[in-house]
Amino acid sequence: MYRPARSVDLRPKRVSVVSTYPPTRCGIGRFTHSLLRAWTGCAPATELSVARILDPTIPTGGDGREVDLLFDPASAVARRAAAQHLSHLDAVIVQHEFGIFGPDDGIGVVDLVTRIKAPVMTAVHTVRSEPSERQRAIIEELSRLGSLIVLSDVAREQLLHVHNVDPSNVFVIPHGSAWLPRPAQLPLQRRRLITWGLLGPGKGIERALRAVAELDLDPAVTYDIVGQTHPNVLARHGQSYRRSLESLADALGIADRVNFIDRYVSDDELEQMVGDADLVVVPYDNDEQVCSGVLTDAIAAGKPVVATAFPHARDLARYGCVITAPHDPRAIADAVDRLLGDDDAYDLARQSAVRLAETLRWTEVAGAYQDLVHAGAQAVVA
Repeated sequence: MYRPARSVDLRPKRVSVVSTYPPTRCGIGRFTHSLLRAWTGCAPATELSVARILDPTIPTGGDGREVDLLFDPASAVARRAAAQHLSHLDAVIVQHEFGIFGPDDGIGVVDLVTRIKAPVMTAVHTVRSEPSERQRAIIEELSRLGSLIVLSDVAREQLLHVHNVDPSNVFVIPHGSAWLPRPAQLPLQRRRLITWGLLGPGKGIERALRAVAELDLDPAVTYDIVGQTHPNVLARHGQSYRRSLESLADALGIADRVNFIDRYVSDDELEQMVGDADLVVVPYDNDEQVCSGVLTDAIAAGKPVVATAFPHARDLARYGCVITAPHDPRAIADAVDRLLGDDDAYDLARQSAVRLAETLRWTEVAGAYQDLVHAGAQAVVA
């Protein structure tokens, strides 16, 4: 984390966040919406707005009052107009992901930030261990143009390891969550697993299904897979990927214990579903993920997690609430069995999650962004 410098400007600020945003359904849009909602609550004097990145798959319209600019980051003309609009503010926060700022790894973001005359802080959601030369150049140029925010300690370590950036210019503010742990209940036969998120290749669902088939608990586990097919996957391949997972569950003999929930689920309903579950499974293929919103929400809900050993999962495993496993169904099954078959192990993991959840409240995260803005990004790493 960071602490603000001693000289802090406490005047009201006008801040814009450049990001995808609802009605676009994606992790970064959801992140930004939650951040602004919490920020408005803890610092109502700050004037917050959104410069929404145009999603060509989503019709324009339906934006909230906070969206005062909609632009296409792939258009040089649109970037210039956006930069002119943003330059009149006190601070600009750019939510960065290589896939949302147009072609060529979204290199247009550098042109945008270069033209903004206000102080810019870029929240880097993906930190690659082996970036391409262009990806490396983008991150290093964004660092030169302003401060960088990363979402976990392991993200900061990895960024400093692979990029030539000033360490004092890189701040850690974790992903937040609005979810709360439920009170502890009496020991029960815990058998309910859950995974959620937009469905598509790379989420490791095949591996998790095979792990469920490996388990030999009585009564048997059930597994909820919650989320619509990713719109890009749907546009290119229809529902063939989802059908392949359903066929796999049938071939493994577990179709009666696997529940595919193929619809949009609100945050409130999803929180209820996760609260009803006993264990969260995060079986991603990706070995590079330095921050996972799903993992954050799981911990915020006070749930133990079994995850493949991507960086964010390894980072949280040291607290005792996450067990990491190799990309192997038997290893995942063993980790699930270790928690569901041992009340003491489960309770220790749950208690660890509940303690860590206190640091993941969106109010805490929004307060950290507010402090950084008021400090003019002149902070020192603790």
